[in-house]
Amino acid sequence: MEEIKISQESLPINSLQLWDENARFPDSYFNASERDLIGHFLSDKNFKILPFMKEVIKDFDLPILEKLVVWRDGDINIVLEGNRRVTCYKLLSRPQLASSFSDKLYKSILELSQEISINDSFKIPCVVSTDKNTCFRYIDRKHANNNNEVPWLEPERVNYSNRRKGTAKDTELLKIAITNYVREMDIPSEIKNLVLGKGYVSTFFRLLASTAAREIYGLSIDKEGGLSFKDPSFPQKLKVVIYEVVKKESFSGQKVDSRELSKKEDIKKYLSSVKKENAEKVDKEISNNLNTDIFGGQSFNQSKSTRSGNKIKVLPKSTSRKHLIPNNCRIRIGITKINNIYRELKDDLLIDDSNSSVPNAVGVLFRVFLEVCLDYYAKINGHTFKQSDGINVKVPWVVKSLCSKGYDQRTFNNINKVGSAKKENSYLSIDNFHEYVHSTTTQPSSSELKLKWDNLQPFFELLWDDINSQPK
Repeated sequence: MEEIKISQESLPINSLQLWDENARFPDSYFNASERDLIGHFLSDKNFKILPFMKEVIKDFDLPILEKLVVWRDGDINIVLEGNRRVTCYKLLSRPQLASSFSDKLYKSILELSQEISINDSFKIPCVVSTDKNTCFRYIDRKHANNNNEVPWLEPERVNYSNRRKGTAKDTELLKIAITNYVREMDIPSEIKNLVLGKGYVSTFFRLLASTAAREIYGLSIDKEGGLSFKDPSFPQKLKVVIYEVVKKESFSGQKVDSRELSKKEDIKKYLSSVKKENAEKVDKEISNNLNTDIFGGQSFNQSKSTRSGNKIKVLPKSTSRKHLIPNNCRIRIGITKINNIYRELKDDLLIDDSNSSVPNAVGVLFRVFLEVCLDYYAKINGHTFKQSDGINVKVPWVVKSLCSKGYDQRTFNNINKVGSAKKENSYLSIDNFHEYVHSTTTQPSSSELKLKWDNLQPFFELLWDDINSQPK
């Protein structure tokens, strides 16, 4: 077996070819010329080629942080990852590539090229492999798994702005002070992390960093950069606001989210209605919904989020259902056999704590359902898998096909793990599905199967929505 080689090389611009099968190019661009491929990038402002070129020029003195990924096919160097970047370099070295476009666009590119001195011989750092699948792994890491990065939320962005040359504005300084104040409050850390985290922090700062909050509570920044307030009951009211933002509903039944609080008058009305007396209710509800594990760690139960007066309806855990597929899942499947498998998994086969539970049967049929869905999608899209093709081949093909139709790539994060992750790295790996069928010892648990379905349901829904949208 030939050893897979990966090298790091600096290759000249004129030796690099754009990849016509890149997901950003429609099928009609297969085998298209370099000029046409570059033209596709320039014709759509969403690709942001001009701003990208300006960034290249501005940071030209910095070593390139992210290398191009190049598949060496014989004597040809095809850029599988970094097509927009290499387009920018090609245009800066040869602006005439854009001469057939509008005079305004061509003039802009020509002016940018004169700000920097590079030609076709300019070398760009690359990761190079003769194995295409090895290159795909880099693409999976970046576009399917977002480079394993966690994007900054508002508190992090504000902190960075303030710490980098002290450029934070008054509102940003107020957000920093509020964040620091919340961190010191006597409430569970999980609630603090929730209100300052994704899904909640935008609403929270929309309220507390507003002009209305400054007026009503007398918020300001002291000389040390800390939070100052004139309303002596502000700490209690802040606790209520935090709790209601996390629950997305006030004690009076009003929705507390960015949609309902989009206008200044709505924010002012809400903040004026917050009562300090409700802080005692917050303490009580936190106490009732705070769980402590055997290691002493605490977690807050957010499931009690539907109010009716003072009563709270408790929603069950998603894994407490009796079948693999929850009742609220609605997938229309017009193929009799596949639909029968779907209905058996949803209505017939139990995976609960009773003696009638059949997790082994569900695990095997779940794997069958996954594969027949992939096979049928490929079939109606004019593709037939080889008999030797496994799910680790089928999943990437289906995902690539769906991505080419413009679907949000984040929908495929979990199904990509099925097709590419190793067993020890993800319980979603197809290796685990295989063991349901072939292992003489491995048995799936009911909760494991339900969690797998919960993670893959968005993919199945999108897949069948696409299938059902195609002409009969």
